[in-house]
Amino acid sequence: MCTEVKTGTPVNTKSLLAFIFNQMERLNVGEIDANTACAQAKLASQASNVLNYELKRSIVQMRLQQIGKGVEPTLREIESKRFDDTIND
Repeated sequence: MCTEVKTGTPVNTKSLLAFIFNQMERLNVGEIDANTACAQAKLASQASNVLNYELKRSIVQMRLQQIGKGVEPTLREIESKRFDDTIND
């Protein structure tokens, strides 16, 4: 499995949006077909879901700290696990 991010790969909301607009333009001029555009739109949607999850997770952590008055919240850290084996680690 490849976990290396290539240069120019969308990694935040702004670059993801720029990628989507670029793909729309490529579809409009016929550089890519509708099936390719559809597949890429689904992948972009999943990336957006991950960004949204990260935002919500940060909000929950901040609220837990406010409620606990400085007590560090305990949340499972699934993000720190390796990509190849998230079940057994």
